[in-house]
Amino acid sequence: MKIKHEHIRMAMNAWAYPDGEKVPAAEIARTYFELGMTFPEL
Repeated sequence: MKIKHEHIRMAMNAWAYPDGEKVPAAEIARTYFELGMTFPEL
């Protein structure tokens, strides 16, 4: 599976700027799981 930096940047931007990116939380979660990453400690 190819991982694009755009997906990582989109997920990070959504976490950092939830009001700036129109990305649903489900999409963020799916992206993290696809990348094999864990959720950050909040």
